[in-house]
Amino acid sequence: MYNDIIIDNFTNPQKVGDIALANCEFEIGNPVCGDRIKIQLMVENNTISEARFRAWGCATSIATANLFCESIEGKTTSDINQKNDQDIESMLGQLEPSQHHCVHILKELHQQLVVQANAGAQ
Repeated sequence: MYNDIIIDNFTNPQKVGDIALANCEFEIGNPVCGDRIKIQLMVENNTISEARFRAWGCATSIATANLFCESIEGKTTSDINQKNDQDIESMLGQLEPSQHHCVHILKELHQQLVVQANAGAQ
């Protein structure tokens, strides 16, 4: 069973697509379940002005990608970096055991964003 957060973000993803002139891009994958998520960002003055995704996987992973993009758009990388594990885990709401891999995917998306932001700052 899917919770309302997953249903809303899967059935009506607002951030799916591509950014023609993205200046930050990364992709993550889960070798166990086969989910893959590609993130494209437009970062200006250390603020994420636009975030889009492409995802291949289950409904929960697609919802996770959309939720991630919605949660970071308009935020600075330092604001995002301040999120702790509990903040990130709570973003997806109550999940079924078979959906818990998406918590790890969401954490990995945040980690990769921090890595990319730090690489761009150098």
